[in-house]
Amino acid sequence: MERVISLVTWPQFVIDGILIAGLLVGIWEWGDLLLRHHRITASRILVTIGLPVLLVIVNRWGPITIPFGIYVVALVALWAVVPHPSWQVGGSLIIGGAVLVHVLETTGGTLHIAIDLVVIIMLVLGLRWSAPRLTGLRRRMLLYGSVIGIALISMVANHDAFSDLVISLTVAGLTVSYIIGRADRTHRWEHDIYRAEHDALTGTLTRYGLETWLSQLSARDRAMGVVIACDLDDFKWFNDTWGHELGDQVLQAFADRIRTELRTQDAVVRPGGDEFTVWIPGIAPDQAPAIVERLHRAVTEDPYTLATGSFHLGVSIGWAVGELSDDTVRVADQNLLQAKRHGKNCIVATCAAPQSPLADGQAPAAHLGWLADAARALWAQWSTAAVLTNTAGAIVAVNAAYEQLTGRTWNELAEQKPGINSAGETPSHVYDALWQTLQDGKTWQGHLKNRRPDGTSWWAYETLVPISIGSQVVGYWGTMQECPIESPESPVTVTSPTSYDAPETNTADDFLRHLTFNAVFQPVVDLQSESVIGQEALIRPQYHGRLLSPLTVFADAQKAGAVVQLDRVCLQAIIRTINAQGPWPRTQKLFVNVVSATLKDQLTFRRNLQHLTAVVPPNQLVIEVAERHVDAVDWEALAQQYPDVIFAQDDVGTGESDLARLVRWRPAWIKIDIALVNRIVDDNGTRTLLRVLTDWAHGLGSKVIAEGVETESQVMILRECQVDAGQGYFWAHPMPQWITQMTR
Repeated sequence: MERVISLVTWPQFVIDGILIAGLLVGIWEWGDLLLRHHRITASRILVTIGLPVLLVIVNRWGPITIPFGIYVVALVALWAVVPHPSWQVGGSLIIGGAVLVHVLETTGGTLHIAIDLVVIIMLVLGLRWSAPRLTGLRRRMLLYGSVIGIALISMVANHDAFSDLVISLTVAGLTVSYIIGRADRTHRWEHDIYRAEHDALTGTLTRYGLETWLSQLSARDRAMGVVIACDLDDFKWFNDTWGHELGDQVLQAFADRIRTELRTQDAVVRPGGDEFTVWIPGIAPDQAPAIVERLHRAVTEDPYTLATGSFHLGVSIGWAVGELSDDTVRVADQNLLQAKRHGKNCIVATCAAPQSPLADGQAPAAHLGWLADAARALWAQWSTAAVLTNTAGAIVAVNAAYEQLTGRTWNELAEQKPGINSAGETPSHVYDALWQTLQDGKTWQGHLKNRRPDGTSWWAYETLVPISIGSQVVGYWGTMQECPIESPESPVTVTSPTSYDAPETNTADDFLRHLTFNAVFQPVVDLQSESVIGQEALIRPQYHGRLLSPLTVFADAQKAGAVVQLDRVCLQAIIRTINAQGPWPRTQKLFVNVVSATLKDQLTFRRNLQHLTAVVPPNQLVIEVAERHVDAVDWEALAQQYPDVIFAQDDVGTGESDLARLVRWRPAWIKIDIALVNRIVDDNGTRTLLRVLTDWAHGLGSKVIAEGVETESQVMILRECQVDAGQGYFWAHPMPQWITQMTR
């Protein structure tokens, strides 16, 4: 039936457009609600099938004639809201069928049918081509232009063109912005869901994603499968050594290798850190061992190649077979813990002995994983001779400086013990004591006499340090430096006890008669330029060949009344070592520790100063006073008596003094004790204290040195706190020869 339309009836057409827009928006909102409740298929059916069917029903039995432009709106909305090509094409065909039914019922005109169908086909083809390519403003222009253009084209053969145009424009104005907003909202929602379900770094599933994955499994697949818990061995050490950026690359490469070995229906989950779990549904128990072995080989056999070089990765694995549930995961985690306790880089299954992938004949370097690779890379340009051994003492890595110093090539040193360099004059009990010290988890330092292949003998000052991962020692690394001369006062050191049986003595001479003293030097480094600005002279006392703790010796000297005499003997050892090496460098300050008892004895202190300034210019000499030894010293008087002497306050933060004394005394240098430095990375309060203390010291005109610096993270924080200089193992261990340039 045809209607006669007058221009004065356009408000009715607007109202019809509003009602139709409400109908469309209602359908789309229902689809959105289903989508948010994970009823994805139902949501797509409603938008692609339900909406055009409903428009046909309204047009057939309702009070409103649906204009052709409304189908265009529905079609454009379909392509904007449903981002899946198969549903887009299928929904377009259904809308085309609805248009055909609509035209046949309302006009019966073949020309109108042909025009409308041609327009629909052209629009579908245009949307199919342009939808993936257009975003933002261009997509909005496409949507508005499509609706208006189709409505105008429809007027060519439609006697109700004016009413169709008004209704279509009303619906377009009310719904197109909604379509765009809903499409953007849906995209963001799906993106948020993906981010919640997937790890941003590796693309593996998160715990939340695992729940979704499990909910989509059939009961049969969940009933039997294998859960594999993986842990990257010593990954914290790798991050601390190479940085988190390279650590992230290793995690990504590990996840990629795992995924290539799995089926599409399997899942890789990263619960956190360097731990991963692999979920493989529908696997029989007899298939699981081969799968686990294959995965372990995939992630450990071939090296990981990064910008800094190639590294082998050790991976501990625990796995269990059963229902894919929390109980099976707990069993796999327990097996993983057993794998780590059995030496790492091995596989443990329920009720099974640990299976090590390392063959008996494999080189010792393989047992240390990437540690040997990292050592070679780190030491490649280092001028100090360095060596890495496994727990049996076999050499697994050396640098070029070690080969040059010992006169032996890597092929000659590989899998040998460092004793290959020995001159053969060291008693066996010396090495027994050395190994006992290392097995106790302590650092060994001392002098050993060596011989090169050409027969030349030489003395080396060596430092050996146990490498511990948790409570387990996995190897030893050492440094070696040739002593400038062979001296009777450089005896072979056999052990490094922290205490000894001090002899009963009546005089200071009796006490000192049993001891010998050697001086070593540790560089003080400017934190901004990393240049060496000075050396702290340290004493290594020995008692019948045993290396002793200086604190223990000074404590016993205090009891024997020999502390001033001990201070003088230590000073003589420092002067003797400087004279043996040549003139003191002009660019270096010498930091020398002096006990408070010597400071109170003006005659002794003046005599000591004269001896020191004979080898080190006064403006390069810094006298350190320990904060633990501040008793009965008139600091203001001391500063007045020795105006040309540069003083430093040692051990700030752990001693017995008050800050008011530092204000009165105003030493040139303030040295922060290692006890505070060790806490700055993990304790925000300590960092705040350090920052305030540094600002306060700078206000006094003093400079600040941090002692006991061992890690890059400590250095970064010290720089942020404006600390001037630092010293510690991060740069160098104490050596018999001073170091004037850093090679890091």
